[in-house]
Amino acid sequence: MEADDRFWNREELYEEVWSVPMRTLAKKYGISDVGLAKVCRKLQIPLPGRGHWEKKAAGHDIQRIPLPPVEKKIFVQRPVPRKEKPPLETFATEEERAQIERLEQSSGEVVLKRGDLSHPLIAQARAVLAHASADDRKILYTDEQCLDIRVSKGALERALRIMATLISAIESEGFAVEVGNGHREHTAVLIGGQHVKFGLVERVERVAVAAPPPGGVLERVLNFGGKPATNEPSGQLSIEIWHYWGEEQKRWKDSKSHRLEELIAPIMACFIRIAAAERTSKEKQAAEQRESQRRAEERARLHQRIKAEETRVRALRRAAADWLRAEQLRSFVSAARDSARRGGQPCEVGTPFGNFLAWAEQQADRIDPLKESPTSILDRRGEVEPAHSHYYGYQKPDPPFRFPKPIWRIK
Repeated sequence: MEADDRFWNREELYEEVWSVPMRTLAKKYGISDVGLAKVCRKLQIPLPGRGHWEKKAAGHDIQRIPLPPVEKKIFVQRPVPRKEKPPLETFATEEERAQIERLEQSSGEVVLKRGDLSHPLIAQARAVLAHASADDRKILYTDEQCLDIRVSKGALERALRIMATLISAIESEGFAVEVGNGHREHTAVLIGGQHVKFGLVERVERVAVAAPPPGGVLERVLNFGGKPATNEPSGQLSIEIWHYWGEEQKRWKDSKSHRLEELIAPIMACFIRIAAAERTSKEKQAAEQRESQRRAEERARLHQRIKAEETRVRALRRAAADWLRAEQLRSFVSAARDSARRGGQPCEVGTPFGNFLAWAEQQADRIDPLKESPTSILDRRGEVEPAHSHYYGYQKPDPPFRFPKPIWRIK
């Protein structure tokens, strides 16, 4: 039975765990060392003890803990490895790389001093959201043109300060903020011709409602669909990017170690990363489209050349067939003349049969691609046939290609 790559191989993982430090091995599989240790416990794989690798590096001979047998095969699904960020060199210019590195090393406190609450976009957002209604989660909502700020009334002032700081940082880096019609997902930073949409959101938590007295009708009614709860704003704010880019972080939030105000610089760096990657992706796509168009045009030219060559080949075959028909006619005329002479029949021009033979030779010359075409009443066919190319709803095909007569006049 073939191994299934969706699940961990217990024996192979045991060998790796005792050959490579856990932290290094975890990076190979794109998970944390804590997560890999959990996998080993589920698979009943013994792990090296504390100080194992230091002792081994010092030259100590440490015995492995043998892999214990299991009664039943254990299946633990392997996680999908995280995608690594593409190197900056693959999509960002030298100037962009320097800008990103500078922002990632900036202090959050320095950026905090840039906020301007009198900015026109902040003033507009304050005016719009001040009289906006709240939804069932107590988050302010509006259909008017406004910065994408989705917070409760109690968190509005702080949200405006954070947004003012972010806008000031964006403009100080030489970029611009645009607000489109509507509210949600219509705020974007314009970087090098690329729009990166973003917004500021407050987390909403589900809070249990105080339980009614037990045993009563009210308790049965309220608990019919589960324990009663309500949605309450948590005060925890986050800046989110509404732009698909799988390899980059797209959400920054308050945490125990830092507040959102301190993350403006790395957020700016991510804006530039995403814009540069998007620009490079579009340039690559445009180059691929141009190459595809070039190949299509080249195929079309080749197709036309092939059709032209096929037409000439068909014309050559027709010319050869016409020459054979002309030779057949001439052979027939010669045989008819010989037969008439043997029978004593006059066949000079001026006699009925002689005139027929002369006419027949002219028809052979009209077919022969190596002879000039004598005039014929057939040349006046166009005077009596309709000139239009459509009849009965069908477009008459173009006449086939023919070589000139005589054929040695070809150019």
